[in-house]
Amino acid sequence: MVLLLTACDQSPQTENARPKADKLPAYGDILVRGDIGDASNLIPLLASDSASHSVAGMVFNGLVKYDKDMNIVGDLAESWDVTQNGLVITFHLRKGVQWHDGKPFTAADVLYTYQVTTDPKTPTAYAGDFLKIKKAEALDDYTFRVTYDKPFAPALISWASAILPRHLLAGKDITKSQLARHP
Repeated sequence: MVLLLTACDQSPQTENARPKADKLPAYGDILVRGDIGDASNLIPLLASDSASHSVAGMVFNGLVKYDKDMNIVGDLAESWDVTQNGLVITFHLRKGVQWHDGKPFTAADVLYTYQVTTDPKTPTAYAGDFLKIKKAEALDDYTFRVTYDKPFAPALISWASAILPRHLLAGKDITKSQLARHP
C-alpha cells in the first residue's frame, strides 16, 4: 500500500535539487553540526563516546588521511617511504606546522603519541595497531620511522590517528590533562 501511495504522489518535482555553483560551500566556510551529546574529552585516544570522538577528530590531525576518493594522502606527513618488505615506514613531516600555541610540530610529538598510546596505563581502545610496532624513532625533527615485526596491511593508515602535542602532555597523567576534561 505504501508503494502505491508513493507512486501516486502528485508533489511537484524540482528540476535540480543540487545547489547552484554560487551556493556551494567554499574553503573556510562555517560547518554547523549536531551530535548526540556533549563532548566530554578532546583527546581522541581517550574518547569513549561518539560526541567526544567526533569533535576530537576535527581538532587533531594524523600523519596521513583519506582523500575524497579514498586514497591515502599526506596530512602532517608530506611524504613517506615504505621498504619493499613492508616492515619499515619512514615519514617525512611537514615543516612549518604549529600547534595552537605557536610551538612547532615535530617528530617528537609523533613519538610521544606512539608511546602514550601503547602505555598500559593509558585507558584506550586504540592501541592495537601500534602494538604491532617493534621500534618507533624520531630520527630528527622532521623524520619519524617505525619498524614492524611482520607485515601489517593497515600499517600506513594506522597513522591517520590523531597526533598529540608532546609539550602539553608529556610527564603528566594524560587522563587528567585539561584536554581530557569537559571542554
